[in-house]
Amino acid sequence: MQNSSRNGVHLDERMIVQMQALATGRTDEALNARFGISYNTWRKLLAGQPIRPSLAGRLTERIAALSVSDQP
Repeated sequence: MQNSSRNGVHLDERMIVQMQALATGRTDEALNARFGISYNTWRKLLAGQPIRPSLAGRLTERIAALSVSDQP
Protein backbone atom coordinates (compact mmCIF):
# COMPACT_ATOMS: atom_id res chain seq x y z
CA MET A 1 0.00 0.00 0.00
CA GLN A 2 1.54 3.12 -0.08
CA ASN A 3 0.90 6.77 0.09
CA SER A 4 -1.82 7.92 2.43
CA SER A 5 -4.00 10.88 1.67
CA ARG A 6 -6.78 12.48 3.63
CA ASN A 7 -9.41 10.53 1.69
CA GLY A 8 -7.67 7.17 1.43
CA VAL A 9 -4.53 5.47 0.21
CA HIS A 10 -2.87 5.16 -3.16
CA LEU A 11 -1.66 1.76 -4.26
CA ASP A 12 1.93 1.48 -5.35
CA GLU A 13 2.31 1.74 -9.14
CA ARG A 14 3.98 -1.69 -9.21
CA MET A 15 0.85 -3.21 -7.68
CA ILE A 16 -1.33 -1.59 -10.35
CA VAL A 17 0.92 -3.02 -13.07
CA GLN A 18 0.75 -6.43 -11.39
CA MET A 19 -3.05 -6.21 -11.27
CA GLN A 20 -3.17 -5.38 -14.97
CA ALA A 21 -1.11 -8.48 -15.70
CA LEU A 22 -3.31 -10.66 -13.47
CA ALA A 23 -6.66 -9.32 -14.72
CA THR A 24 -8.74 -11.84 -16.65
CA GLY A 25 -11.17 -9.21 -17.92
CA ARG A 26 -12.20 -5.58 -17.51
CA THR A 27 -15.91 -6.06 -16.74
CA ASP A 28 -17.58 -5.73 -13.34
CA GLU A 29 -18.01 -9.49 -13.26
CA ALA A 30 -14.42 -10.35 -14.17
CA LEU A 31 -12.89 -7.76 -11.83
CA ASN A 32 -15.14 -8.81 -8.97
CA ALA A 33 -14.33 -12.50 -9.48
CA ARG A 34 -10.59 -11.89 -9.72
CA PHE A 35 -9.94 -9.04 -7.28
CA GLY A 36 -13.21 -8.41 -5.44
CA ILE A 37 -13.53 -4.89 -6.88
CA SER A 38 -15.93 -3.07 -9.17
CA TYR A 39 -15.15 -1.52 -12.53
CA ASN A 40 -15.43 1.92 -10.87
CA THR A 41 -12.73 0.97 -8.37
CA TRP A 42 -10.60 -0.38 -11.23
CA ARG A 43 -10.89 3.00 -13.01
CA LYS A 44 -9.94 4.81 -9.79
CA LEU A 45 -6.84 2.67 -9.43
CA LEU A 46 -5.78 3.24 -13.03
CA ALA A 47 -6.31 6.99 -12.61
CA GLY A 48 -4.14 7.05 -9.47
CA GLN A 49 -7.00 8.02 -7.19
CA PRO A 50 -7.10 6.99 -3.54
CA ILE A 51 -9.15 4.06 -2.24
CA ARG A 52 -10.27 3.09 1.26
CA PRO A 53 -7.47 1.70 3.43
CA SER A 54 -9.51 -1.45 4.15
CA LEU A 55 -9.92 -2.10 0.41
CA ALA A 56 -6.22 -1.50 -0.19
CA GLY A 57 -5.39 -4.07 2.49
CA ARG A 58 -7.71 -6.67 0.98
CA LEU A 59 -6.33 -6.04 -2.50
CA THR A 60 -2.75 -6.39 -1.29
CA GLU A 61 -3.59 -9.78 0.23
CA ARG A 62 -5.54 -10.95 -2.82
CA ILE A 63 -2.80 -9.94 -5.26
CA ALA A 64 -0.17 -11.71 -3.18
CA ALA A 65 -2.30 -14.87 -3.16
CA LEU A 66 -2.99 -14.64 -6.91
CA SER A 67 0.68 -14.12 -7.66
CA VAL A 68 1.58 -17.29 -5.78
CA SER A 69 -1.22 -19.37 -7.29
CA ASP A 70 -0.50 -18.20 -10.86
CA GLN A 71 3.14 -19.30 -10.77
CA PRO A 72 3.96 -22.59 -12.51
